[in-house]
Amino acid sequence: MTDTASSKAVSQRLQALSKAYLKRLSSEFQLLTELAGRLERDASCDETLQQLNSALHSLAGSAGTFGFESLGRQAREYEMQVTQVLQQDVKQSLPVSGWIKQLQNALEVDTSQKSVVGMETTRLADVDGAPSIWLVERDAILAEYMVQQLYSFGFQVRHFKDAEALHQDNGVPPDLLLIDHRATQREAIKENPVAFWQKYLKDYSCPIFFTGTEESFTARLHALRSGGQNYFVKPLDMISLAAHIAQRIKTQDSQPERVMIVEDDVELALHLQCVLEEAGMQVSVFNRPDALFESISDVNPELILMDLWLPGITGAEIAALLGQVERWSQVPIIYLSGESNAELRGQALLRGGDAFLEKPIDNDLLIKLCRSRVMRLRKLEDTKNRDALTGLLKHASIKEALQDQWLLAQRKPQTFSVVMLDIDHFKAVNDTHGHAVGDLVIAAVGTLLRQRFRGTDKLGRYGGEEFTLVLIECTADDAISMVNGLREDFAAIQFTGGREPFSCTLSAGVVDNQHFPDDTAESLLNRADQALYQAKHSGRNRVCLASGEHRPGCDSRG
Repeated sequence: MTDTASSKAVSQRLQALSKAYLKRLSSEFQLLTELAGRLERDASCDETLQQLNSALHSLAGSAGTFGFESLGRQAREYEMQVTQVLQQDVKQSLPVSGWIKQLQNALEVDTSQKSVVGMETTRLADVDGAPSIWLVERDAILAEYMVQQLYSFGFQVRHFKDAEALHQDNGVPPDLLLIDHRATQREAIKENPVAFWQKYLKDYSCPIFFTGTEESFTARLHALRSGGQNYFVKPLDMISLAAHIAQRIKTQDSQPERVMIVEDDVELALHLQCVLEEAGMQVSVFNRPDALFESISDVNPELILMDLWLPGITGAEIAALLGQVERWSQVPIIYLSGESNAELRGQALLRGGDAFLEKPIDNDLLIKLCRSRVMRLRKLEDTKNRDALTGLLKHASIKEALQDQWLLAQRKPQTFSVVMLDIDHFKAVNDTHGHAVGDLVIAAVGTLLRQRFRGTDKLGRYGGEEFTLVLIECTADDAISMVNGLREDFAAIQFTGGREPFSCTLSAGVVDNQHFPDDTAESLLNRADQALYQAKHSGRNRVCLASGEHRPGCDSRG
């Protein structure tokens, strides 16, 4: 099927979804009218109030996701009022007929001024090896909408209507479960939702995200106790949800923890190295403390395990010396010692250590402690070094990553590529659709980059709508192929920031250190930028090589 035919087919499918949802709204308004009549006859009927609460709950959860934000907010407000009445001993009457008129007015406003900040896809991600998501969602129309959105970011999605359908499946488990926390017909979920989900999810080891309409402490706590790592409130922000999913899956498949051991007991050091490497970590051992500063840049540790007492120097003194160097001052240090003197231990911690592991060392505790400290460091570095909108490295951090990679390649020959990437005609997007939609477009690039590229690659937002990639062990030819795939996927996305959907394209310039071995990191970056300039002035929506030579991928396919 051609791109045009595929785009038309998906567009027709999305239009059908929209019509189906509007038709369902008509049925839901009929139900609300029926419930209003019953409450006029008996305002205190618990069964009718429960049905009204459920109907408003469904409307509040789905309307906003489909772009009917006023309707969703109004339904949520009325749902909360019904919930309060249900808790009363003496039920007060509710003006449901008046509510229906207000909801209809909200729908008319949304329909006439519909400006959905969202996106559609004209290309599905049926690529082998794409991350697999299992979606458990009762609302079939909402589920299909979510599937379309998640496909656009390269996820394979399988839909289950409820917990019972999920339980019957015996296939290969997914990379992530995405679950509507009320996705069941069983009454047991009302009595004890935590026990219900624990029963159905006990055999899954993958990350679990819950969704729901309740924005409350209790809802989040229930999701956590049920085994969830996150909870997202409906109406769903699909861009943010996709970004969190991509980040979580990448974390599951992240780089091994880099651990440095400084220990003069050779046998103990080798034992610790063996235990940690068996757990998947990357470990370097130093038996001589004076060799530490010569090699620490090569190792670039995320954690240091260090004996408290070393020949001619203490571990606390080494910690104090490392603390004087900004780059290493935040690296966590765990002391290995049989020292029982509380005062000496306290002094060691004050000079820069983070924790003590008493000898003999428990292997399980060692592994857990190392992982938790590295995870904490990575989160700290992410907060400091990453752009909030895209999750990519900030300007200074991506330049530092490029410089580090260049220095590493000087010591140990290794090919790497530098890519400068830019959203075409981005100013027109902001001018036409507003900065909120512009931010959505930028965030979509960030999510696609983190989804498509490897954990070893360095990805940064250079500034505005411009991005920098440092692709490790990657030639320029390979980089061109990878970036062209990204370019094609991004061009297939249709954003909606007004009445008409629109798409954006990317231009890129590529260089590698293999073709320019004498260049500095800054020179390589400048060459990539010049190649980007060439791509822009050659018609945009293309990838060009720094030498100026066109490769097959340099031709526009837009």
